[in-house]
Amino acid sequence: MSQDKTIDVLAVAAKAAGEYVAPGGSNFVKGDIKEGAKHAALGLAARALFGLPGLIVISANSLTQAVTGRGIHQHLGLWQDCGKGGDASTLAPAQAATE
Repeated sequence: MSQDKTIDVLAVAAKAAGEYVAPGGSNFVKGDIKEGAKHAALGLAARALFGLPGLIVISANSLTQAVTGRGIHQHLGLWQDCGKGGDASTLAPAQAATE
């Protein structure tokens, strides 16, 4: 394994450990306080409403966003316009956006 790949793996491991401590922790480790705070609030709300599965979903999204810069919904192609300034009424499933 090259030196660069080792550093990348350690960076992802540190971000994953941050998620173990608190939802949004990977974004805090990355230095993105705003996204970390949003994911922390969403994680606590999801834990209260949906239990552990809700917390896991928010933590997975936070880690994905911290590592790749895109959320899980963007990787899955659920909403093509998400994050481009559109409101909820303009978001369309990926099938409708490909017409």
